[in-house]
Amino acid sequence: MLDRILALLKENGITAKKLTSDLEISNSSVSDWKKGSKPSCDVVVKLAKYFGVSTDYILLGEKSVSISQEDQDILKLFHQLPHDAQLEFRGELKGYIKCLKRQEEDTAEPLKKAK
Repeated sequence: MLDRILALLKENGITAKKLTSDLEISNSSVSDWKKGSKPSCDVVVKLAKYFGVSTDYILLGEKSVSISQEDQDILKLFHQLPHDAQLEFRGELKGYIKCLKRQEEDTAEPLKKAK
């Protein structure tokens, strides 16, 4: 399991310090894992969500969910942002999606009235 976590850190260009900060876990967590302790179930779930992989992958090395390369690239970029910037970006993205939905509704409304 540790090898997979370390590989995910390396693949995503994330330091152990950034990981522990982003997941709000103990600063010594990664070094504790290197010494033989195991992450708690809650932390395994956080790790899986953070890296966009399944808990099965973290625990067993089994890749059960397929994520496109484009989505993986976006996740890598996203995780390079500081935590507060990630939160801001999520809010901006949600606002953008709402705006697009409103535009779609506004465009569809005249069509409904014409019928």
